[in-house]
Amino acid sequence: MAVERFAPAVAVLDGKLYAVGGFNDDDGWLSSVERYDPALDAWEAAAPMAEAREAHAVAALDGKLYVAGGKGAGFNRLSSVARYDLAVGAWGAVAPMAAVRN
Repeated sequence: MAVERFAPAVAVLDGKLYAVGGFNDDDGWLSSVERYDPALDAWEAAAPMAEAREAHAVAALDGKLYVAGGKGAGFNRLSSVARYDLAVGAWGAVAPMAAVRN
């Protein structure tokens, strides 16, 4: 990976491993996303999330990644949920959780 990450969320989508968000001492909370392609044995940048977060959950479902909860800048606990659409290559917000989770 190009960016050092503590507490990212990781999931597999379309045969590639996605490392989503996290935290590091240089940049703080991360919105960046990197994906590993095992066929190429290489990492590349993917579209960043709109909101930086660490200690969150991620899951793949029907060609999309869903990222939920975690902690954002200033240790704010988050209830927001974001969805990455592989076909479009972009993140968007979906309905938030009823309560914060981290």
